[in-house]
Amino acid sequence: KQAHALITHLNRIAASSAVFICILFPDHDLRPLESLASPHYMAIGRHHSKKERFSTHIDIGPILLGPTIDMKDRGVADMRILLMMAVLPAAFLMAYVWQMDPVDKEPLPLLAKLFLFGMLSTLPAILIETAGSDALLGGGMPQDLHSLLLMNFGVVAVTEECSKHVFLRLASWHDRNFDYVFDGIVYAVFCGLGFAVAENISYVFSFGPGAAVVRAFTAIPGHCVFAVFMGSFYGRTKLAQVQQRHIPRLWNGLLSLAVPIFCHGIYDTLAGIEGADAVFFVFLLALVLIASATTKHVSRRAERISIWY
Repeated sequence: KQAHALITHLNRIAASSAVFICILFPDHDLRPLESLASPHYMAIGRHHSKKERFSTHIDIGPILLGPTIDMKDRGVADMRILLMMAVLPAAFLMAYVWQMDPVDKEPLPLLAKLFLFGMLSTLPAILIETAGSDALLGGGMPQDLHSLLLMNFGVVAVTEECSKHVFLRLASWHDRNFDYVFDGIVYAVFCGLGFAVAENISYVFSFGPGAAVVRAFTAIPGHCVFAVFMGSFYGRTKLAQVQQRHIPRLWNGLLSLAVPIFCHGIYDTLAGIEGADAVFFVFLLALVLIASATTKHVSRRAERISIWY
């Protein structure tokens, strides 16, 4: 079942790539790509009611929901619109954080690498989440608050934030451009929103423009907020290592995972409780305000990591 989940996810990425190629080369014969955009591979799993709209995680299951891509039924223009709706909210947030870099703007090749690594981080996440769902729930849905908390905190939040953190570190920890604490926020946001875009493409092409509009104000900002918290402590972890302060390094390293996991778990739990919409949006707004203040504070300090290892 895990292998099926991975193959399904890889085919969804292939289908998304086919859409990009159609946009870049609209005048070419692209009929061979129709198999890559096979309808059943673009569906995204079993979510219910508002879970489909707000969720920040991918859950592959045997039930396939919603309309899917068919190159013969949808024009390239329609697919271009859906793709833009899926990508633009994240692109706007990445550009906003990037332009707040107080000293040297990070090079675009490094940012592209981080974004790609973020997209790739969905692969181990989907495998572990599938296994965790099967182990805890027998492949079903949470039936009570206890199972909902266990799934969202113990499986989803831990898996996704750890996966993003691992790929973030692989892509940036030893890079010579990592010379300011604020760089940690920039790197984490690009990696986290790479994850969010891979996920969002699946949702938008499965559930249509309505999902894109709602998720532009929920799941995409959610992933960005988690990334800001991760990146602020990630940058301070790098600073503590360079300064050979072992306790602050361990403490900030722990917080770079614990804080986003905690926020992510609460987010998904509130998203899964019917009738908790008001609490959900108040919580999300509070996270956005705190993340915005954190970004501005770290940017203004412009704290340099003086020695690179």
